[in-house]
Amino acid sequence: MKRLWMPSHIALFCCTLSSTFCYAADTVRVTGAVQHPGEFSWQPGVRLLNASIGAQVENDAWYQGAALLRNSAVREQRKLKAGLLFDLQNAIVNTRAINRDAPAELLTAWRQRVASMPLTGRVQAELNPLKQRLIAFNPLLEPGDHIIYPRRANQVTVLGAVQHDCVLDFVPARDPLDYLADCESADGADVNRLYLIQPNGEVQSIGAAYWNAEDSWAAVGALLYVPFEPTFFGNSSEFNTEMATWLATQYRLTGGYGE
Repeated sequence: MKRLWMPSHIALFCCTLSSTFCYAADTVRVTGAVQHPGEFSWQPGVRLLNASIGAQVENDAWYQGAALLRNSAVREQRKLKAGLLFDLQNAIVNTRAINRDAPAELLTAWRQRVASMPLTGRVQAELNPLKQRLIAFNPLLEPGDHIIYPRRANQVTVLGAVQHDCVLDFVPARDPLDYLADCESADGADVNRLYLIQPNGEVQSIGAAYWNAEDSWAAVGALLYVPFEPTFFGNSSEFNTEMATWLATQYRLTGGYGE
């Protein structure tokens, strides 16, 4: 078992407590574009930078699309997933009741898709080792944390209320609405809004119509979620926001995860 580097005074304190405490069974895992992938022993006081140094993140690692997966985040994500499945089922019933067959079929497909998506435990974190040298970007690690450094992606994906997912080549400085124009919206799409999900998990709702368009930018590996008509979901007006939040946990949708 490899051991995460720790400040000397913390390591010395651990070792004075017991010889086995410094090599606890709890671990932190680092995989992907690192020189030393694998599991490292976890001790109290270990921070994100310790893992980056121990695994030696490679120069071509894609920091913005990297992911910190945390067991303690799974419970809330499980509740989020259950709520989405419930809302999607209600929306399917509602659209069929008003003879909106095409949206009903697409919502059914999305319910199946969400059901098959994993609970990742992804949380937002700064995964650039240089920035981690600042304490504000260097949080404590928890036992069981898994950090993944992928290679850089080269696309932007449009999904949601569209005829089919569109995986488009990334073009620097291209507006999200230009990507949206390359992907045909489906019957039942809310054409007034668009959710921009950056590869680091940040979510932004932006105007997508001529009257409310907003300046924004999509990083390489971003997801563009086209929302469904809110009326499909009755009292659940937050469905699309919650769906975008859920998609932000699905880091592999951004591409670049070939390890």
